[in-house]
Amino acid sequence: MSLLVGCLGGNNSVDNKGLQSHNSLPVPVIDAPQKAFFGDPIDFSSSGSYDPNGTIESYFWSFGDNETADTPTVTHIYVFDNNLSREYPLIFSVILNVEDNNGSYETAVHLIMLYPKEYSFYLDLGKISLEKPAQNKDVVKASFGKINPPQELSYDFDYPILIEECRWNATVYIQKPLFAIVRSISLTLYDNNGSKISGEDIAFGLFEFWKEKTILLSGEINKPEQFKSAKLVVYGFTLGKKINVLYGGDKASQICFDFI
Repeated sequence: MSLLVGCLGGNNSVDNKGLQSHNSLPVPVIDAPQKAFFGDPIDFSSSGSYDPNGTIESYFWSFGDNETADTPTVTHIYVFDNNLSREYPLIFSVILNVEDNNGSYETAVHLIMLYPKEYSFYLDLGKISLEKPAQNKDVVKASFGKINPPQELSYDFDYPILIEECRWNATVYIQKPLFAIVRSISLTLYDNNGSKISGEDIAFGLFEFWKEKTILLSGEINKPEQFKSAKLVVYGFTLGKKINVLYGGDKASQICFDFI
């Protein structure tokens, strides 16, 4: 996608032994996408630029994020700052200034829309955070019908986060006594009104003897939602000792929303 906008052009008169002659301004052309994702390498090219009666001698790029470059082509990465309170996409003005061999210059502007590729959130003791927590764990007793009704672990954001249509994936690290039975695990996502927006149950063999397992859950969000909280429930049976859910370190339970 090319966008050429002339502005701020200057110095189109050339002094030739005291005689003033007209010099045509150079023509900057930006070749770049209109949409891209934070964190992806984005190619910007000025290959379509030209000077009607000379040559282009210098290039200067400004990407709207305090980063610059001075080569004809450049690959730039916009860094996502984890500010989730803003509405996306964010629009950046990319400016290309070219100068010809006679000292004349001209400027082109290209607008590019940037989208997050994903949101990654960590589960911790009763909360959801952007930062990986220190090594923590929480305990929950497996639910077994009316004998032991569901005991859920709840995780809340301080404020609701707008989530566009996407697929989500969750990783939960579980520890249990060897002979405890974990029949299934469910993770449910809720909006700011406490209504379910998505969820998944994953079942296990009735007599699987393991002490630690990485649980992978996934689902879809089919329209924009205000994500506010999540609840985890373990179904099965255990005597005495409870089941651990691990947070932080190498075993940081988390939820990732993938927008690609």
